[in-house]
Amino acid sequence: MAFRATTFLRQELKLRPTFELALRASCLQLVLARWGLETASLMGLRGEQTANDDDRKARAVEAITSAFYESGLDDHATATEKTMLDKPYKTWEYGDYVYGDHWEALGVLQWLLGRQHAIPAYYSSFDRARLFQNSGIMPADPSTIEKFVDSFMASQIHQTFDAHQLRRAVDTSEAWIWRARAQVLLGLRDEISRAESQQSQATQETPLDEALRARHVPHSLRKLAADLPKTIPLAARRAYEKKLIGEIESDDFGIAVEMKEDGEVPAGQRRTATVPYPNLEPEHLDALRKIAESRFLAFAWALGKIDGWDPAQTGELVSINLITTAS
Repeated sequence: MAFRATTFLRQELKLRPTFELALRASCLQLVLARWGLETASLMGLRGEQTANDDDRKARAVEAITSAFYESGLDDHATATEKTMLDKPYKTWEYGDYVYGDHWEALGVLQWLLGRQHAIPAYYSSFDRARLFQNSGIMPADPSTIEKFVDSFMASQIHQTFDAHQLRRAVDTSEAWIWRARAQVLLGLRDEISRAESQQSQATQETPLDEALRARHVPHSLRKLAADLPKTIPLAARRAYEKKLIGEIESDDFGIAVEMKEDGEVPAGQRRTATVPYPNLEPEHLDALRKIAESRFLAFAWALGKIDGWDPAQTGELVSINLITTAS
């Protein structure tokens, strides 16, 4: 799978109406605002948090929920999002906190709406504070939500990017989600090999199936695992030639990392080095996968490749833009 685009296989990339993107971005922003309060509360339990701080957060949670319903966003949110917002303050469970992975999706939607200038490299995150500022939405004020959505209700909305830029952004997302999935498959090669040799006819989900599903890797990609050591260098070269990645390192996707420095160094003066994708620590590989998954979800939904806002659906989607696996 080396990312050679085949013209006759490509379809026109057609986005959902901009007001739909705006409504989805608004839902994300409100739930992420709640996520921020719940996360701060959780961290406060492990440190110092005054009763006043806790009361203030509780009032903010109530205000966000009220704005959610008063603005009519409840008609456009997922069942999961509504359930999360309806829960009393400080009653979230682990699965609710995972919603924080959607920050990168919010960034992509804002880019599609012209509120975000650029999409950062796939080993960097969007600036979360800036994402909130870009929309002008104040999560506790329903009028700001309505103003944001209404600005995209006109029949003709000028896009800040052309078809070529959109295709390149999607292709870049494709490249990085492929590499993230490849890393998952590399880690499961032994299990995949055993499963293939046994030709199991089990009707119930196996631990391997569960591992792939949890990481949103399509079951059909299992067959690629054995050839990945040969395929990854080809994919890296093709992605570099298409300018979908900035660097190649050791025949793999290059990742820019900051060097550890002695003492305080201003952000603009920190030195960086390029390391091969698989050389990162497991927690950093997981972070890269989540960035790629979240952005892929946003593009897949915005282009109508999945019906609902559901990360599980991307686990059944191999490609958005129909790139062949030829080298």
